Amino acid sequence: MARLLILGGSNCQISAFRRAKSLGLETVLFDYLEHPPAAELADLHLPISTFDWRECARQAAGLKLDGVMTMGTDQPVFTAAYLAQRLGLPSYLSKEQALSVTNKALMKKILTQHGIPTNPYRLAEGEELLRWPYAGDLVIKPLDSQGQKGVFRVSSPQEAARLYPQTASYSRCKKVLCERYYPSREVTVSAWVHGGQATVLTITDRVTFSHPRHIGVCAAHRYPSRYAAGQEELLHTLTQRITDAFGIPRGPLYIQYLFGKEGVVVNELACRIGGAFEDVTIPAATGFDILTAVLDGALGREVSPPRRIGKGCGSFRVLLPFARPGKLAYLTPLEDIKALPFVRDAGYNVRQGQVLPAFENAGARLGHIVLTATDERQMQSHLNILHQVFQVLDQGGNDMLLPVGEE
Repeated sequence: MARLLILGGSNCQISAFRRAKSLGLETVLFDYLEHPPAAELADLHLPISTFDWRECARQAAGLKLDGVMTMGTDQPVFTAAYLAQRLGLPSYLSKEQALSVTNKALMKKILTQHGIPTNPYRLAEGEELLRWPYAGDLVIKPLDSQGQKGVFRVSSPQEAARLYPQTASYSRCKKVLCERYYPSREVTVSAWVHGGQATVLTITDRVTFSHPRHIGVCAAHRYPSRYAAGQEELLHTLTQRITDAFGIPRGPLYIQYLFGKEGVVVNELACRIGGAFEDVTIPAATGFDILTAVLDGALGREVSPPRRIGKGCGSFRVLLPFARPGKLAYLTPLEDIKALPFVRDAGYNVRQGQVLPAFENAGARLGHIVLTATDERQMQSHLNILHQVFQVLDQGGNDMLLPVGEE
């Protein structure tokens, strides 16, 4: 029986454990939490931070592994590549390639060197932020974090310098990324690379919450994309240019593009299955089983290039709801949500009785609901039904859901 290490045990990774079990694999989980959601599915769980690649390597050395993988999360992509190289395991990426797609300083440098459009930026530490040369709002980000933690839109270099300690607290690097704020709409491309050739699988709108400071927090993914309509050929071209620039030989590729008045720019990219449950939506839309492809690749098995199998769904939504802060008194039972015939997948990150934090980053997400439909008209009907069923209430019976305003 092959033994596979999966980095991370949140709801985003549960499907990897289920699929591995269905394929007859023995699974090991590394996750710093004592009781992450996937722990009950793993054959062995060790409470280790997936950000700590050195400790992960030390612990993995004695486990007789046949492969290592992650999905739905950024920083463990480097840890997986580091472990694979250290232990002689298969990997889609070298550790150098993995670092370039998980560290924003290297990522921006490669994009700029290859003439791929991205926002003007600088790397800065503390009061160096005061020397920002552009007028207008700017954005500061940690170089090696995830989930929009420590990401702020600010109106002046002085405000950026004041928030620097908070941003840097989410990073292992002293410098932070400071870039121009670009008014735009976000579009995500999910692709698969085979022999250096990128095949675009889905193009979705990354619908985000409108907030003056905490920007980029995703509320939903919408397919087909409205924002990118008519620009598909451009996205195919840019996706291949990015594949070439980073030297990605094979495996999953996830790119966030920004669509604004000055054109399309690259926000960031990752070599993983996305965190919006693309292991569910990509097969539904295209017939390509991206999760099995990642599992096979992690074990060194041959993976064929994507091909469409039959007619996929014409529309999907991935809802990623958030709530106002306060005590959660009622949440529609998950089984009631899953019983709806158009719901492909759903899960909660919270429970009744829990005190919900204020909205700041993706860590406050309530859970996820994946819906599919034949077309957009049917999707709107499904969404209307879901909104009648799905309730998040406080102790006074008041609706706690944060409005998105896109649907």
